[in-house]
Amino acid sequence: MIHKLKKISLFFNIEDSLLEEISSFSFIKTYLKNEIIFFEGEEKRYFYGIVKGQILMYDTDLKGNIIPKNQFGCGDIFGLISKIQNKPYCLNAKTEEESKIIAIDYEKFQKHISTPPFSDRIIKMLSNQIMQEIEFNKLQKFDATKRVIYTLLNFPQKFVRKKKYMLANELGMSAETLSRILSKLKNKGIICYCEKSIKVIDYQRLREYINA
Repeated sequence: MIHKLKKISLFFNIEDSLLEEISSFSFIKTYLKNEIIFFEGEEKRYFYGIVKGQILMYDTDLKGNIIPKNQFGCGDIFGLISKIQNKPYCLNAKTEEESKIIAIDYEKFQKHISTPPFSDRIIKMLSNQIMQEIEFNKLQKFDATKRVIYTLLNFPQKFVRKKKYMLANELGMSAETLSRILSKLKNKGIICYCEKSIKVIDYQRLREYINA
């Protein structure tokens, strides 16, 4: 279990004796693709680390349609904020591919969160999430094309292995509109498709669109 914990960002470079203790109240489970890990409103005792795979955090609208909120990959943790706030999970979580997940008992881990290095890492993680939400809210002032470009410049991880209809939902547009904008940028040589991801080739021209 220790070598699996070392793959999680929160536990990088932590001494083996402490990881041994954390292992004693953790377990690892393999989830199939599209398997639910938890639902919004559940009150499980665990937070989670991803050893392998990809996790989607999402909400649903009144019709049951998925509204993507966040995506996590190997080394990330999720479900911790709700445990710190002593609240039920605020979103649903499911796998996007077969995944190996470590579940860590929060009550037993809680004594460590106020001391370094865990306290520093958690504060940094929370700060980054808040800043990302502030930046992402700026999208509302842009038209569809500039929303895509702003996201490419500031949130490139959102274009890594994410299904277009989910990203389109997140950006407030149809999948067809998103595809049309991406195709235009690709044809102009500004972006390219690489291993199911979208990468920026010409940042200067991309920034010119925002400033136009």
